[in-house]
Amino acid sequence: MQLSAPSKVAYSAEPADLARGLAGFMRFFTHASDGDFLRQADELDLSLTQLKLLSHLYELPEPVEGSEAKLLSVKDVAEELGISLPAASRAIDPLVKRRLVARHEDALDRRVKRVRLTARGESAVGRLLATRIAAAEAMLAGFTESERGKLAAALAEILSRPDIKRYCPRKAG
Repeated sequence: MQLSAPSKVAYSAEPADLARGLAGFMRFFTHASDGDFLRQADELDLSLTQLKLLSHLYELPEPVEGSEAKLLSVKDVAEELGISLPAASRAIDPLVKRRLVARHEDALDRRVKRVRLTARGESAVGRLLATRIAAAEAMLAGFTESERGKLAAALAEILSRPDIKRYCPRKAG
């Protein structure tokens, strides 16, 4: 019995059609990369909300030389993550105890608490991202040069959008 080569699936630029293809690609990537990432997150004893919170703090713009890092209020964190203020506080408390996040009173309003990643938190998120990037590299190594070139060309314009670019991991070093 002869197996035929898999047929190419054509996706139109229609959002619903393209979304199905993108969802399939994302599932493939998640399946290929989640083992080490989830093991590492489990070792850090992080909930999904805490992972999102750490990632969000990591994605904040780096301070310009001579300026201070942007600190978010706990209320800002809650709004950004779409959770209640008490849920944000409950997620932050253990991160502060484990020195992944620092919490300070606002200089102008002592009722407001501001949070930022500590160096330890930066390192933890950096390791998680490095794990994801290594998994992506391994997955892409299985693609043909032509497939990688087409993917790079397709992503180039999309990843240059500021609302998307902010999620691209910082280069190491």
